[in-house]
Amino acid sequence: MRLLTNFLLLLLSIFITSCEKQNSGFDSAEKSINSILKDFPMIDRKLEKSKELDLDSLSISIYRNPEKIDYDEILVFRKKNKFYAIPFFSNMYFDYWNFEGEKQKQLYEKTNTNFSIELKKIVTELNLTQEEFGLIFEELMENILNTETNLHLKPKIFQNYIYSINRVDKYKIEENDSCLRKTNEIYNKILKDFNRKEALRNNQFYLDSKNGRVYEFINDSRKKDDFKFNVKTYRIECFSYRLEI
Repeated sequence: MRLLTNFLLLLLSIFITSCEKQNSGFDSAEKSINSILKDFPMIDRKLEKSKELDLDSLSISIYRNPEKIDYDEILVFRKKNKFYAIPFFSNMYFDYWNFEGEKQKQLYEKTNTNFSIELKKIVTELNLTQEEFGLIFEELMENILNTETNLHLKPKIFQNYIYSINRVDKYKIEENDSCLRKTNEIYNKILKDFNRKEALRNNQFYLDSKNGRVYEFINDSRKKDDFKFNVKTYRIECFSYRLEI
């Protein structure tokens, strides 16, 4: 009888732990931000909320240092009364963005994670459904980052255009021809994927011109209850002091 009681108590403990894990996160935005600052000390601690989007039981906020032009940010996601934050680094941290086709080596401290991994943590930590994550991701892209979509119809924002940044620190200056070639290659990739029916159903590209990136969201789900995704990132900004068309 005692063995049965102990076994039942063990099962109850596992069940409670499982339930707690499914709805972990933090009970305040501040605690979630402090967790990020502890794990990523390279992020400036002088942060202010610059934008918030309220979606009833869900919300997205972005925090940054308003005094800096070139900055790292923190995104805070909320579901009901639970919060979870992820870093939103500048392009200096190549490993975080895991840029497709990047030729330069990272010269800043490594983050040992990436954007796609951090997005998946949001799903787990806040126990998001596929529909909830879909809403959060679309609102993040559209209303927080102000990205552009339907990029296959907009060759002029890629071809013969250079996205320059204002400050070049450790990375070497890139030649204009190299920058033009890079943006053209990205556009050709977008156009090629659009012409593939399978990719059209599962992929979506977003141009984040302010941050000099293109995000490719890939829906790897094959069944309704099997939610899988990946996010690839392309660096379109050019380490140059000039902006030319």
